[in-house]
Amino acid sequence: MTGEFERIARLRELFGALALPDLGIGDDCAVLHDPRPLVITVDASVEGVHFDRRWISARDLAARAVEAAVSDLAAMGAAPGDLLLAWTLPRESPDELVTELAHGVLRVTRRLGMRVVGGNLSAAPVLSLTTTALGRATGPSLRRDGARVGDVIAVTGHPGAAAIGLRALMAGRGDEGALTEFVNRWRSPTARVDEGRSLVSRAHSAIDLSDGLAQDGSHVADASGCALLIDADRLPALPGQHEAARALGLDPTALALHGGEDYELLASGPPEAFDERWTLIGEVVPGAGVLVLRNGAMAPLAALGWDHFTAG
Repeated sequence: MTGEFERIARLRELFGALALPDLGIGDDCAVLHDPRPLVITVDASVEGVHFDRRWISARDLAARAVEAAVSDLAAMGAAPGDLLLAWTLPRESPDELVTELAHGVLRVTRRLGMRVVGGNLSAAPVLSLTTTALGRATGPSLRRDGARVGDVIAVTGHPGAAAIGLRALMAGRGDEGALTEFVNRWRSPTARVDEGRSLVSRAHSAIDLSDGLAQDGSHVADASGCALLIDADRLPALPGQHEAARALGLDPTALALHGGEDYELLASGPPEAFDERWTLIGEVVPGAGVLVLRNGAMAPLAALGWDHFTAG
């Protein structure tokens, strides 16, 4: 097992040096040159809080951590650029763990054309991956406070699919044939970068769905001073999604609304802002919070979803 600085040198070899005049791994700070406005986010993935290592490989874990951070850039309509990686590893971790994590990061950076420009490596009681992602604005940034009464509400992907996968893993049923597609959705999300960029100067608001459609939708409603009305019958689902949820004893609609872990995008704007990659699921109306139309009845939707400090 090698030490901290040998591991940093190995990471620099894997991630590569930056083209001058930019500076990356090897100095106290990265130095970047770009005339466009920076869009910056940070996201943490902590063992025992966000994942159990029995559920996911090191490569998938690192790729997932990067996709989660980049999803925030996607929600702002930004072009992904650079990464800073702050990792803590248990002291007894083998060198192979560092290499596997690096290859997971490379899977995403190669897909998106991103660079790793620096970071930090430390020993700690648990494995944690903190990812700072830097993007470049491609126009006016999409925000949470721009929803307008009369907007349609649209979503990418299939909210609730990843939540089914997580609950299958928690129940020890991740290898069941009818559930593996959903487990893969949890293990390997894909940040919707192109979908987010397609909305720049077209949509009015956007947010990424990490904590659940209801919870994240309530952030848009609160910031915009209006209500989001979601038609439960219009929520998109993968083939077998409802059956998979019921096989776990769960309500598929409740999972779609509250499940989280999807890293899809929720947006509002005029209908013509959204192409075939989006599903229209409701509209922005006067009021507050999130409302749901289900079985012909409309009711307020509690902002239930993941909260680090109230989750039991």
